[in-house]
Amino acid sequence: MLLRDFVIETEFIMRRNGWTLILAGVLGVLFFWLTDPRYGYAKVWGSSGNPIDATNEAFYGTVVGVVCSLFILTIGVWLMRRKTL
Repeated sequence: MLLRDFVIETEFIMRRNGWTLILAGVLGVLFFWLTDPRYGYAKVWGSSGNPIDATNEAFYGTVVGVVCSLFILTIGVWLMRRKTL
C-alpha cells in the first residue's frame, strides 16, 4: 500500500510540474512574440529610433527565445503524457 501511495504522489508531482512547464513555455512564446518589433504589439524601436535596425537587432533574440520556450513547452507536454512505472 505504501508503494502505491508513492506512485500516485509521484504521478501528481510530475503532472503538476508538466502544467507549470507548459504555462512557462506558453508565456515565454507570448512574451517574445509580443515584444518583437516586426510581429509583436510592443513597438519598441530601441535607442536607434529606426524600426529597420531594431527589427534586425531583435531577430536573433526573438528566434532563440521562441525556440527555447517551445522546448520548455515540449518538456511539459512530455511530462504530462508520461506514464508512471
